[in-house]
Amino acid sequence: MGEYTHFDAEGRPTLVDVSDKAVTKRTAWAEGWLFLPDEIYRTVSQGAVKKGDPFSIAELGGIMGAKRTPDLIPLCHTIRLDNIKVKCDLDHEKKALRITCEATASEVTGVEMEALTGVSVAALTFYDMCKGIDKGMVIKDIRLLRKTGGKSGEWNAGAMTVVLPPEAEICDGGFLAVGERGDTLLRWQGESASFKVCTAGFLGVSERAQIWSPIRTAVLTVSDKGSRGERVDTAGPELERLAFAQGCVTEDRKIVPDDPEEICGAVREWAERGISLILTTGGTGLSPRDNTPEALLSVADKVVPGFGEMMRIETQKYTPRSFLTRSVAVIKDRSLIIAFPGSKCGAGQCFEAVTGGLRHAVETLTGGATECGNHHHSH
Repeated sequence: MGEYTHFDAEGRPTLVDVSDKAVTKRTAWAEGWLFLPDEIYRTVSQGAVKKGDPFSIAELGGIMGAKRTPDLIPLCHTIRLDNIKVKCDLDHEKKALRITCEATASEVTGVEMEALTGVSVAALTFYDMCKGIDKGMVIKDIRLLRKTGGKSGEWNAGAMTVVLPPEAEICDGGFLAVGERGDTLLRWQGESASFKVCTAGFLGVSERAQIWSPIRTAVLTVSDKGSRGERVDTAGPELERLAFAQGCVTEDRKIVPDDPEEICGAVREWAERGISLILTTGGTGLSPRDNTPEALLSVADKVVPGFGEMMRIETQKYTPRSFLTRSVAVIKDRSLIIAFPGSKCGAGQCFEAVTGGLRHAVETLTGGATECGNHHHSH
């Protein structure tokens, strides 16, 4: 067993020294249950709690509690939290409240205690809102579900079972997306008959889920220096990562110089192969060698102006020069082709700006909206 560093050499309690630890993005997910007597269950189901809405008040209490974790837990470090999400969902089968908390911080130490405290305070807040009806509520099973980041890396509490309705069909390699924008994403692995977590999050009892078909994707980096090996491509891998979180599976990737013929050649080849989504990065600026928009327009069957417009509008919050990007989107055969800026940051920000309509656009173009990716389910 390693040294127990919450005590100094003389046995006095002390904070763990984290001065030499690296800053990384750290996320923790926790859950807990509050079991409700029948009268409370009926009252909260009908929205008839006289004090007000216990769900929203408990969620707010959980956020406030997570922010005050170092004031409650003696040897917790004070950290700057990036985000806290608390959700309270009523499980009608169990007649219980499931409380979840997700805590995120870019810090030198983890956020497990913040997530657990958020759940605990939310449960106590809900209890306080309803104790006038019946004091027999029971708080149980507060636990850490998962954590990422830091020296110890990823930790999971264990496997869980996902039950889909009998009519649901999911293809091998298909995705189960939970939340309005697929905030939690699982991928079905037919060989092992199990889901793999792609984007971590919560599977709320009452949340709706969608089954997504994988979108065949290719990524094209346009860069003179990159094609000569003089520059490391960071924007291409970033687009691939962000696209995967939307259920897009990259089948091919290339780096070509800022030459219109090479750009057009790669796009035509992928369109002929039936690649549904082609993402390009680079060549959208104002320099003489920035040729990507012109190359794409030369092979286009149709132009989809909304993608570029949304990128320029949404990225104004990051830079006042966002209107200078010449990002465009076009259709070639049944492929949607979108041009993004050449920097990792710019490409990522522009991709986030268009995620809301990306899958719908591809499914409309390819007819995928009538395939197995079109099921919506509660779970």
